[in-house]
Amino acid sequence: MVPLLLWAAALATLAIGLSWWVATARTRVHVEIGFDPARVFVGEPAHVLVRLVNTGRLPIPIVRVGLPLPEGLLADAAPSPLAFRGHRRRLSVAARSEAVLSLPVFPQERGEFWLDAVHVELADPFDLAPVRREVSAERPMLVLPRVRGRAGGVVTRSLPFGRPQPGVQLFEDREHFAGVRDYEPGDPMRSVHWRASAHAGSLQTKRFEPTRSAEVLLAIDLSVGEPFWQHMDGEAAEEAIGWTASVARRALHAGWRTGLVANTHLRRGRGPLRVRSSTAAGHEAALFAALARMPAQPTNDLGPVLREIGRGLPRRTSVVVVSSKPGPALRHEMTALRRRGVDVIHLPPDEAGDPVAT
Repeated sequence: MVPLLLWAAALATLAIGLSWWVATARTRVHVEIGFDPARVFVGEPAHVLVRLVNTGRLPIPIVRVGLPLPEGLLADAAPSPLAFRGHRRRLSVAARSEAVLSLPVFPQERGEFWLDAVHVELADPFDLAPVRREVSAERPMLVLPRVRGRAGGVVTRSLPFGRPQPGVQLFEDREHFAGVRDYEPGDPMRSVHWRASAHAGSLQTKRFEPTRSAEVLLAIDLSVGEPFWQHMDGEAAEEAIGWTASVARRALHAGWRTGLVANTHLRRGRGPLRVRSSTAAGHEAALFAALARMPAQPTNDLGPVLREIGRGLPRRTSVVVVSSKPGPALRHEMTALRRRGVDVIHLPPDEAGDPVAT
């Protein structure tokens, strides 16, 4: 009888201990997951950082982490076809301490990748009552198109992609308002500050800070001719996006104000994709995010898109048209911009291609 009572007491104690374990394990262990870095080019290695923090007085003897990766990310540069697409790890975390797992990932294609269901299992020393949790990454990883080695050199021969050369003429930087002045004959009416004019009782013209900074507009043609619906080529579109990413990287690092336009859209009904040139914080991230997310299917011909945007381009802007085979409408718009004094360079997305002044 005594052994049976001891056995029952042991089971009761174990049940109470396991209940306490399940109740406290969820609250005393915090899990954080993120990509490092959060922005890479195709072919560059990255890591997923899993940080486990144990705030309790007792250690976590068994922690299992299951990290499935989405399509386009690999856990190994040369994985086995039957291997699990992701990572599995087992570790322990001491009391009031933390552990960090650095798990490699290898991006195979451009895009935006989220980790939605990372499985974390906390187990007691006997592995009798594991506590399972699912954790998601707060931010995605942006994978940019593969860098084309000759793209920067090709553009260097056509545009001064060293430091922007100071111009002989000052231009107004319309991002930095500097006040108003009295209206003078010849000022465009779109520059009139109507609210200030009403307050002053006479016409007032907006003033902006002067600048000599050069601008580059990268125009991507995702089709290989006109009309676009008859000349779709996914591989050619990816090549154009890759060359544009390489040129944008070089231009931004050299200090140029860089904008982007493409004959596609991120969201239906929002019009052609465009990233305006800017010096604001976060502009570089917005530009590369557009390159990573944009579809490879054109939704319009680039000619009409360039005609609409070209109306507001200042003369100091250089337009780089990345197009495999520009159609008649696109060539016409490139010629029209050149007549207005805008530098226009045609860059075929081809390793053997040379820039063409069209």
